[in-house]
Amino acid sequence: MKKTLEFKIEEEMNGLAIKTVLSRFFGLSRREISRLKFSGGILYNGESARVTQPVETGSLLQLTFPDQDTSAAVILSGKPDILYEDNDLVIVNKPAGMPCHPSHEHLDDDMGTLLQNYYGGSFRVRPIGRLDKDVSGIMLYAKNQPAAARLSKQRAEGILHKEYTAAAEGVFEKKKDRLVYRLEKIEGRKDRKVTGSGQECITDYTLLLQEEDFAFVKVEIITGRTHQIRAGMANAGHPLCGDRLYGGSQQKIARPALHCSHLSLKQPFTGKKIEIDLELPDDMKRLDK
Repeated sequence: MKKTLEFKIEEEMNGLAIKTVLSRFFGLSRREISRLKFSGGILYNGESARVTQPVETGSLLQLTFPDQDTSAAVILSGKPDILYEDNDLVIVNKPAGMPCHPSHEHLDDDMGTLLQNYYGGSFRVRPIGRLDKDVSGIMLYAKNQPAAARLSKQRAEGILHKEYTAAAEGVFEKKKDRLVYRLEKIEGRKDRKVTGSGQECITDYTLLLQEEDFAFVKVEIITGRTHQIRAGMANAGHPLCGDRLYGGSQQKIARPALHCSHLSLKQPFTGKKIEIDLELPDDMKRLDK
């Protein structure tokens, strides 16, 4: 069951950020504060508050701790599938069904938390980019802030490069094409809509293997928008196999058939080139059998 605690801000806490008060005076760990933050469990004088908000003497701080998801604890007790690591970064194979970082719906069953637990919480891992929960494949995390800043810059400049393998429905008339469209987030909807006023998306695809009613394609994104590949391919008349949100059939696979299969980047401090290739997971391999 959920537990709620109330604290009155004392004079010695005046002017400090909420996260500092929780850590210094109430002994909460960074993980506990993060769980409170993402679950909306922090109220300051009865209103939702950011952990960076300063407090004033006499104010009331209310904390509601979310229930622990015991099923997630089993998932997160194992070793992540590490493809490469050094002192500054770690590259892992994220399975479909696991988020890449915490969210309101997934507080502690994500790959970022699995890595934190694996490393014993001695430092914070930072995701560089993201993959949708049901998308599998290569995921990159920085082990320190300077590395995160340099890797994010590589991503913005196109030095950090990803390639995806997708299984998309239909017969492709072109072996290679560039899709240019605009995506917009519609309030109250999980999907993105192609509109004339949304964020510009540029997606390149290359046909790898055409089957009778679907094809494997290599996909590269020039821009990086949420659901860019999924929405863009559906708009082009080729929804991903298994992607029910965008009109794909789940007859052959129960999740969007999208996998991050290649990553290239430079080590953020030495400049050494790092390249990772990852084969398709079993559920996508079975599509052409």
